[in-house]
Amino acid sequence: MQPLFPSPVPTWHNDTYPAIDPSSPELSQAGKTVIVTGAGSGIGRATAIAFAQAKASHIVLLGRTESTLRETEALISGDIKISVFPSSVSDEAQMEHVADKVGDWDVLVLNAGNVGVSGHIMKSSLEDIWGSYETNVKSIIIAAHQFFPRAKKGASVLAVGAGGCILPPVIAPNIGGYCSSKVAQAKLVEFLAAENPEIFICSVHPGVVQTDMLVKAGLDAGQLPKDTVELPAHFMVWLSQPKARFLNGKFLWTNWDVEELSAKAEEWQSGITSTIGLVGWPFESSREALGS
Repeated sequence: MQPLFPSPVPTWHNDTYPAIDPSSPELSQAGKTVIVTGAGSGIGRATAIAFAQAKASHIVLLGRTESTLRETEALISGDIKISVFPSSVSDEAQMEHVADKVGDWDVLVLNAGNVGVSGHIMKSSLEDIWGSYETNVKSIIIAAHQFFPRAKKGASVLAVGAGGCILPPVIAPNIGGYCSSKVAQAKLVEFLAAENPEIFICSVHPGVVQTDMLVKAGLDAGQLPKDTVELPAHFMVWLSQPKARFLNGKFLWTNWDVEELSAKAEEWQSGITSTIGLVGWPFESSREALGS
């Protein structure tokens, strides 16, 4: 279909397609340990299943509720080691425990998120607003401190973001706490990517997927074109292989065609395209314009 929003490539996907098929030999995750937070439902669950389809050797499931994590575990087939850790990503002690138990890893999918309560910031409690920052920002810092030192060579960190964070408030109303926390998350990811060049790190907008979070955000899902949950899951499998390294530090939409993105590899790797900045400044996308 035609892109729902402005797109850097002409092809816009709403469902998975051959280039990101996790069963493809080119995307094999054989021998890899994959950690997925928020793995008890929705995108996290689909992502864990996708990495299993790509033949990962060890999949680590994190989430607040053990019963839903066990449901995800039951959906994963094959000779795969699965570890389940009921835990909160914003609890540093719990994440330290998980990191110690898991040890070295290859892919870390930071999918856990908190949309908070829909409504104007002035009509929302501090607790509701700050809950988004605890999960969407603080947890990323905790993950960096606890997991990054154990990253294997060529490891990938994929932080699930939100396209709404780059939209004007008039287009994404009533979720200011959530969207502002996701802007902070995206910029944090950029810094982590710059400071840890041995690890591939990027932000991933998962598209418009029918999840509990979408409903909680107060969006009228009936008025939005839907993306399948497999699209972001399979896109993240594609991102975890060396061919995607040119996207380090970028904010990506799973709807963008990966082959068309790859054709822009040199351009994207050398510029500040698809990063968080000020609209209209510095009026071009080159690093040279910033004196670097």
